[in-house]
Amino acid sequence: MKAKLATLSVLALAAACGGSGVSTQDFQSNAPSFSELALQESDADTAEPAATAGDTQSAALAEAAPATCHPHLFMRSHEIVARVNRHFMKHLRHVEALIRRNPALSQGGTRTWEEVDNGVDRKLTITATVNADGSVTYDFELDLKSTGDFVKVMDGEITHAGSSAGAGATATENKGTVNFDYSALATVITTERARGQLSDTFDNLHDPVKGVKRTSTITLTNFLPEEGDPHGPRNGAYTHLAEPGVGGYIAFQDSLVLLCPSNPGGAVADTQSVARWYKAADGTLHARSDAQATGGQIAAGDKWEGVTCANGPRTATPIEGEWMMKLEDASGNTIMGTDFQSGVTPCDAAFGPVPGVNDNKTDYDFSQPPSFPNEW
Repeated sequence: MKAKLATLSVLALAAACGGSGVSTQDFQSNAPSFSELALQESDADTAEPAATAGDTQSAALAEAAPATCHPHLFMRSHEIVARVNRHFMKHLRHVEALIRRNPALSQGGTRTWEEVDNGVDRKLTITATVNADGSVTYDFELDLKSTGDFVKVMDGEITHAGSSAGAGATATENKGTVNFDYSALATVITTERARGQLSDTFDNLHDPVKGVKRTSTITLTNFLPEEGDPHGPRNGAYTHLAEPGVGGYIAFQDSLVLLCPSNPGGAVADTQSVARWYKAADGTLHARSDAQATGGQIAAGDKWEGVTCANGPRTATPIEGEWMMKLEDASGNTIMGTDFQSGVTPCDAAFGPVPGVNDNKTDYDFSQPPSFPNEW
């Protein structure tokens, strides 16, 4: 009982003193990083992208979509993963460069890093608070300036719990929210073309037996990527779950100007998409994406339905072997539709029945939470 009271007293003292008992290495280990925040669909997504690379695949698909109405759903989901990761790096590259150095200021539970790089003064401030349960919350802010006052371009908080060291290793968890402001970034770095905001609420669980489970919700607010978007600024949310080496999914909702079917008036439609994938017994990546769109240029009560299936290596976007797209009326009858199949069984039965082009009996149910084979 005395030992328990002593432990509680230490925790209470640490909480009262903020993060004064947290080492600089702990601050560095729990700063926002690409390895903690990146979305992952294939193994290639773990590599840090160039911060200002153009998205030529996105441009090519945007040009092709109006003429063909091909859903390209799995390619689109991977395009979204690559785009989000690339835009995360616009801010995270500053954080990762700063924390390689010793902090310029250490005061109580706060560490501040600051340096000038290519004419941009960048400052990262992190404050640690030890919570009553022994976890530590790190509140952070990244500020930049070229002239005048500092501008806040990123902020948030990350809570770390558990221990991965020694014989007493337990499951560790890092969770929190990171807010990226591209409009603010553009006021300092004048060559920046992205606008709007992304917010990432994430939870990474590292289990010593099962492995890693990564979940995140990306919220878009008037977001326009650096390469532009023929659909206009996007507002919506992407939900992502990945178990590296096992499988995962990304579900996304958008309100945007669809270019197909014909939309000369630029009406805004609502879309839902779910991409799922898993590592098959032969080591390849098996994937399926489902999507639907309503509103905008689509008549009231009607909806567009699409599905794409793909199999291939885990190191790249697998080739789409089957796709279908159709327009249904309010009763579920097909008004028009097209399907295509390449290969014997391009759609893996592990994902469930494939939607039919001429009926709605096996249409994907977007009201159900996504899942994938072997999920733990």
